[in-house]
Amino acid sequence: MSIFVGARKCDLKILAEELGETVNDSHKLKDLKKIIFASKEYDEESAKEWMDTIINERKEKEENEIRQEEIAERRRQDEIQIAEQKRQEEIAERRRQDEIQMAERKRKKKQEIELRKLEYEERKRKDEMEFELQKIRLGAEGRSLNSNSVANQNVKKYAN
Repeated sequence: MSIFVGARKCDLKILAEELGETVNDSHKLKDLKKIIFASKEYDEESAKEWMDTIINERKEKEENEIRQEEIAERRRQDEIQIAEQKRQEEIAERRRQDEIQMAERKRKKKQEIELRKLEYEERKRKDEMEFELQKIRLGAEGRSLNSNSVANQNVKKYAN
């Protein structure tokens, strides 16, 4: 019975089939053991070697499946990481574009303000020049009125 140490039901089923016995999934562990021992082909030494081989192949297959699952999981994690990195890069790029647009808006706003200041200064300068021109005109009219007034007085003097 020591040949069954570490064996599972699936291992016993394979051994029974190797011995030429017909088994199905409904057989229990103890039934499979009885079938194996009762087989005409049963030889303890050969059965032990077969059982060791069957167990080792199963373990190897399970280890390979685990490795494949680990590899698949690492790939999934890598894909997730790559997708996250891409998402972060897209976010960073959007932020960079937003900052560029914001800086451009600020630059344009500053230009508008500077242009308005220049326009204001120009209007102010024109208004001041217009004011000075008006003062000069009024001064000239005043002198003209004074000289007309003096001329009128002179005419009155000589007319009398």
